[in-house]
Amino acid sequence: MPDVTPAMIAGRYVLIELIGQGGMAEVWRGHDQRLDVGVAVKIMNPLTGGIAAGERFARESKAAARIVHPNVVTVLDVGQDEQRRYLVMELLTGRSLAAELAVRGPLPVAEACHLLSQAAAGLDAAHRAGVVHRDVKPANLHLTADGRLKVVDFGLAHMATEASRLTTVGTIIGTPAYLAPEQIDGSGGEAATDIYALGCVAYELLCGRPPFTGSPAELVYQHVHHAPAPPGNQRPDIPIELERLILAMLAKNPADRPAGAEHVRQVFGAVAHAARARGRHAHQPTQVTPVPPPGAARARETRVLDAPPSGILNAGSPPGPGSSDGRRLLLQVAAAVAAIAVITLGATAVFSGSGDQAAAPPSATPSDADRVSEQPQPPATAKPSVRPTPSPTRTSTRPVARDPRTWLVALDQAVSAQQAQGGIDGDVAGKAHEKIREAAKKLVEGKTREAREKIQELGKDLAEARREGKLADGPLTQFLNRSGLVLAGEGAEEEDDD
Repeated sequence: MPDVTPAMIAGRYVLIELIGQGGMAEVWRGHDQRLDVGVAVKIMNPLTGGIAAGERFARESKAAARIVHPNVVTVLDVGQDEQRRYLVMELLTGRSLAAELAVRGPLPVAEACHLLSQAAAGLDAAHRAGVVHRDVKPANLHLTADGRLKVVDFGLAHMATEASRLTTVGTIIGTPAYLAPEQIDGSGGEAATDIYALGCVAYELLCGRPPFTGSPAELVYQHVHHAPAPPGNQRPDIPIELERLILAMLAKNPADRPAGAEHVRQVFGAVAHAARARGRHAHQPTQVTPVPPPGAARARETRVLDAPPSGILNAGSPPGPGSSDGRRLLLQVAAAVAAIAVITLGATAVFSGSGDQAAAPPSATPSDADRVSEQPQPPATAKPSVRPTPSPTRTSTRPVARDPRTWLVALDQAVSAQQAQGGIDGDVAGKAHEKIREAAKKLVEGKTREAREKIQELGKDLAEARREGKLADGPLTQFLNRSGLVLAGEGAEEEDDD
């Protein structure tokens, strides 16, 4: 930008101090003479970017102006003074979360979740206004002096109802460390994209680094192909419910992520409240393990279905020492590889109604064509629609034998993804997590028969939940279908009524 900068913009905004500068624009601390208040004035550099940059600046102004929310920076005015496009915003005190992290390192659980709940609230407001941010990162989350978090910089945002005309074919829009897989393949631009990025931010606030690190090319590959290491591996005081939320937000498939920023806000808020009640706000971690424990790197290298595997098998227990015990248990499960065939065959028997479950009522296989919508799901009490297949013959397809850690973790993650979307009754989900944990424990102890029984019990529970309308189509049912498992008794009520 030229050295000679006018002292005033639009005959109204006095430019006092340069407070930010980028490749295409400068941000000034200014003063609105008409209202006699301090403002921030963003002025586009007319000499860089050409028409595309001008359109991007106009898009930012249009997007930000549509959102009115305490957790989003407020746009006060937009316009053009001679050749200079400008955007006038509220003047923020404090600093970005990027600066906060640089100074303090990982944040206490309660504080991090409180900030993340505010970020989710701001993003929810944007999404309701039809705006997707597409560049959520710590540098674009501003913490004011009074503790309020504001989502800023909608420069890469676009309207959900409009085509992204400014995205050049073959280019990736966003910051590599926070890119959602769909942004990388060029199909990004949904609310779920922002949820993924916020999951990366959550991971960084708690662990001191994003879920993936490396060069831009390495980051792109990892976002698409690698599963993140469970944050609890590096930060033992992370509650299990918080870990589940973050891993669900980082699901590769947008449909497997939480069904909206409002749901994310609620969970972060609940965890923050619980952590404060336990006095966690007074705990500042002194050390974050920089290297994941044995097995975590291998997990990141493995593609597991549509959702990344996690180290969470103890969902039913309260946060605390039991959580880390559950993670150690998961690593021990790998020693029992030979037993997985027994477990999966037992699971097939109960889920498909074959073998010693022949007494179960006849059922039709469910359709796997219907996916849970990215929109909020109906209440869990509403019975899902089930379309029986033309033939009542149940499938006898057996799941491929897998490392038990992979299979049980993927099953647990599918339950979490289903829960995040509201497609399963809370009590049913809690019992499912508990039975998965118990099965893993029995497997480690060499009690394969008892482990099989736990999986069979889980199958019965899920079949009953399906019949009672407490389990809708979604990530869990899709996982079961891909594993060759069919819920026993599904559709029995319809047949009995005929």
